[in-house]
Amino acid sequence: MQTELWSQFGGLVAGPPRYLATVFTHNADGTSSVQTYEGGTMRALGQLSQTPPYNAWIQDGRVVDAGPNLPLVTLEV
Repeated sequence: MQTELWSQFGGLVAGPPRYLATVFTHNADGTSSVQTYEGGTMRALGQLSQTPPYNAWIQDGRVVDAGPNLPLVTLEV
């Protein structure tokens, strides 16, 4: 009896992180220039049909979906 323990374990581990960023430019090569909330900028593959600037979910270097347009709030406990 063979078990697939590694694939079962892989189902428990989360995939690449997904984070919210602001798309501020659509580039001619099909990428989007984005800025994270920490202030870093990068290029992500893909473009949405919205007009920049807008928030989008970025996962594994790709624009995945439109994100919420909510203010960023930092609380200390």
